[in-house]
Amino acid sequence: MFSSGWFRWGIFLLCAALVAYGIFRPTPLQFLNQSDKVGHVLAFLGLSLTAWMAFRQARWFYFWPVLFGLAPLLEYLQGELRPLRVYSIDDSYANLAGVAIALLLVVLLKVIVRFRNR
Repeated sequence: MFSSGWFRWGIFLLCAALVAYGIFRPTPLQFLNQSDKVGHVLAFLGLSLTAWMAFRQARWFYFWPVLFGLAPLLEYLQGELRPLRVYSIDDSYANLAGVAIALLLVVLLKVIVRFRNR
């Protein structure tokens, strides 16, 4: 089931739609005092991992820089395109942290698989 290309793409597209909704909705989601940073980290962690599963054939030196570029770019576009929203450097850092955690998890998974297959 998880190896099906359709399943991986479906999960990625669902995650991308949820992240886009959260970023580009007219008003921010209401979270408890600064806990929205956790939401940013989790959103971009999920987006990065599902993108990695969907784009399994992509070379890492193309794939990960695009994600690291999209993380602050989407936050910036939110402030530019939505009149009630503002750009937050802290939110950009949280987005980048989510991508970085995903990259670390992928590298760790690849190391584990490599040692397990020896």
